[in-house]
Amino acid sequence: MEADFSYSLPDGGAGLSALLDALEAALAARDVPPTAASAILIAADEIVSNVLGHGGSPAVEVSARIADGTVTVTVVDDGPAFDPLAAETPDTTLSIEARDIGGLGIHLVRKLMDEVDYRRDGKHNRLRFSKSFAPPSPSRPSADEPS
Repeated sequence: MEADFSYSLPDGGAGLSALLDALEAALAARDVPPTAASAILIAADEIVSNVLGHGGSPAVEVSARIADGTVTVTVVDDGPAFDPLAAETPDTTLSIEARDIGGLGIHLVRKLMDEVDYRRDGKHNRLRFSKSFAPPSPSRPSADEPS
């Protein structure tokens, strides 16, 4: 699958903001509606932040494919094997004081995205998530365009 967007973060968190700006521009250029783009950006921020902050990998590759009303983002790192999807779903009915620390970020990603999957590929973690959207009709302007 050839990516419509590809970005490398070789130096850790210093480039996270630039990555998110570039991804946002790529989504806008491909007419991804703002609601879907916002969800994708939140998920990308959460996943990449966790890889950088907890995964021990200074290098992260992010790619995205936009086709047929779906955005699929893949985040690849070379940190130790870690499947965030294996964690138990946090009990959000508990008070903040009663909850265990962690787990809310991947829970949020699961709620925002249509699909989320993880696999270990050799020495790399690969987390993929996707979000479907309704492409703007040619006869109707998108929500961002004046009618």
